[in-house]
Amino acid sequence: MIEAALGKKKPLADREIWILAGLLLFLPFVLPYQSLPSEILIYALGAVSFNILMGFTGLLSFGQGALFGAGAYMTGLIMVNLGWHPLLALLCACLIGAVTAFLVGYFSIRQVGIYFVMLTLAFNQLAFFIVYQWKGLTGGDDGLLEVPRPDLTLFPGVEIPIQTNFQFFLFVWVVFILAFIVIRRIINSPFGRILVAVKENPERATAVGYNIKHYKLAAFVISGFFTGLAGGLYALFMKMVPITAVELFTSTDFIIMSLLGGLGSLYGPILGAIIVKIASEILSEIWARWLFVLGLTFIVFVLFMRGGVWGLLTAIRDKRRAARLVEEKRQ
Repeated sequence: MIEAALGKKKPLADREIWILAGLLLFLPFVLPYQSLPSEILIYALGAVSFNILMGFTGLLSFGQGALFGAGAYMTGLIMVNLGWHPLLALLCACLIGAVTAFLVGYFSIRQVGIYFVMLTLAFNQLAFFIVYQWKGLTGGDDGLLEVPRPDLTLFPGVEIPIQTNFQFFLFVWVVFILAFIVIRRIINSPFGRILVAVKENPERATAVGYNIKHYKLAAFVISGFFTGLAGGLYALFMKMVPITAVELFTSTDFIIMSLLGGLGSLYGPILGAIIVKIASEILSEIWARWLFVLGLTFIVFVLFMRGGVWGLLTAIRDKRRAARLVEEKRQ
């Protein structure tokens, strides 16, 4: 099993990245809400980052909200107080997300099972308490207000506008695709294969000679880096940082998106983010108790479709291919 996990895996074809980029680029033209496409991509990046932990390393973390919130508040504070370039603020969001993930992961990976889960949840609640109490810096329960979103100055006299919903979506789309390419390279690298081995059989991975704590901590830091980036984009998107960015519900959102879309797949969390965000916008206008439908759907997928929507689509595709091969042999 370990040898199979560490074996070479054929990289996803480059054309799949372009297909994904093209499909996501059509979101503003098919969705009725102008701001929703940007929000979908931001949460999709957070869900893909969480999938590095849960889907590929087997770590169920409820601390993603702390990482997301750290990136959001870092970007917001830099833009409000220092007025730096947005790209530099986003880089700082990535770094604070990675540092926060290192601190959370360093203590959490020393435990396993329910104790690990509860530790990550406790860290998330600690982060929420700090944000809530430190009103002079974060704004407390009012959030950090009036975060500016200036245009991107690439060269003197050359600016890329990101003020309108569509302009900002294009910016988020570029950042998301670049981040996804990097995450894909990491997952398909030998390092990524070791993470899968740690998930599938940690005892045997240890026996082979891998220090699984180091790899778990590395997975935490990588996940925190990209989750912080998602949080930074969220601050620019909202032009404020609500305290909900660091709430436990943010962590559960990423978990639900990943599970519904399909854990252990690169594209599943993206699909899950699209489903959850569209459902939350449309169903909430139709029925006030729309969360009941989402919860029921979540239960069904957990009990009967562990591979999520992406796993279901993949199974249908494989069955069709198998049926086609049988027909070809008969002929």
